[in-house]
Amino acid sequence: MATGGNQTWVSKVGKQSIQMERNEMTREQTIEAIRVMQAYVDGKEVECKYLDVWARIAAKTMRPWTADEVPLGAWLRHIGQGRKAIIIDVTFDQQIGIHGSYFSPQFVFAYCEHSLDGGKTWLPCGVEEESKP
Repeated sequence: MATGGNQTWVSKVGKQSIQMERNEMTREQTIEAIRVMQAYVDGKEVECKYLDVWARIAAKTMRPWTADEVPLGAWLRHIGQGRKAIIIDVTFDQQIGIHGSYFSPQFVFAYCEHSLDGGKTWLPCGVEEESKP
C-alpha cells in the first residue's frame, strides 16, 4: 500500500490487475489485494506499479551453500553475537572451516552471515533462487 498522500498502487498477476488508492479501498479491492499477496506467497511472479514505475517481483527463496559455492576467504559472523572469523576451508563432507572449528552449511545458513568486503556489508550465507510456481 502507499504510505502517504493520495498515491496509487497497481498490481498485476498474469493478465489481471488491481488498482488501490490509499485509504479508499473497498471490500472487493481488499479481497483482490489479498489474492495478489497470496500469489506472491505462492511463488508466482507479481508486477507492481507505484508512481508510474512498474517493477516485476518474483518470489525468491534461499538455500544453504554447496561446497563449491562457499566463499573461501570471506568473513563470517554469528548473527547476534558479532564474533567474526575468516572461512578457510571446506571439508570433503561439506563442513565449513573457520580457525579450527567446523560447521555444517545448514548451521551457517541459519545462524551466520558473511561479508566479501571486509565487514562493510553483510549477506546471508546461502544462495538466492527464484521460486518455481
